[in-house]
Amino acid sequence: MSINEVKSGAGVLDQYRTPTETEPKSNELGKNAFLELMVAQLNNQNPLEPTDNQAFVAQLAQFSSVEGIDNLNESVSNISSQFTSNAALQASSLVGQSVIVEGNTKGLLNSGGVVSGYTDVPASASSMVLTIEDGSGQLLEQIPMGTHDAGPMSIRWDGYNLMKDGEIVELDRSKMNIDQYLRDEDGEIQMDDSGNPIEQAYPPGQYVFKLSANIAGKAEEIGMQMSSRVDSVTMSPTGTVTLNLTGGERATMNQIKQILDV
Repeated sequence: MSINEVKSGAGVLDQYRTPTETEPKSNELGKNAFLELMVAQLNNQNPLEPTDNQAFVAQLAQFSSVEGIDNLNESVSNISSQFTSNAALQASSLVGQSVIVEGNTKGLLNSGGVVSGYTDVPASASSMVLTIEDGSGQLLEQIPMGTHDAGPMSIRWDGYNLMKDGEIVELDRSKMNIDQYLRDEDGEIQMDDSGNPIEQAYPPGQYVFKLSANIAGKAEEIGMQMSSRVDSVTMSPTGTVTLNLTGGERATMNQIKQILDV
């Protein structure tokens, strides 16, 4: 089954509009044909044995039913066409955006960008620790995150600064595995043009967030879903929308947990 690539909003709707003229099917009796048969019956009835009134009323009721079904089919077709067009337009607007989708466990940190994680904390949690791994599973950092009530929790990280639910987390750089400052080949701290030490951040790449916490007196692992960029959107002729994410992952619209502003 072929699918149509959707790169932007332009031209998306034309391919899903219902044609204004369609060829009638030979095995269907439309309202016009039904009316013509009734008129022909009246014109050709036997004057000595005219059509029974009750039978004529029944035929009129049939005509009304046929017309109603025809109008209903047309209305449903228009609604379906409009729904498909709206879905295509909404999906195409996500191209280039970062989204968090269900089941995506690796997030891509671009140069100058942010990688995000999302989870639903099942109950009030304490002693939370965020573990950051690279794409190959190597442990990079373990950062204390304090407490959190039951409900949604989001983490945003640019390789240096960390935010929890939109609030900056104060990090103790001396306890992190990465050296706080860039150093040259001789191990000397590098300075910027103003003479200030250049702080070091983790490079662009794939990262994984994992969360552990104490819930109801027990240590538990809480999985996090990671952000990824929408590279393109595809839509099948039946109207099914698929998001094509950076790294080859795919997702449907109903798998989206968050749409990020960066």
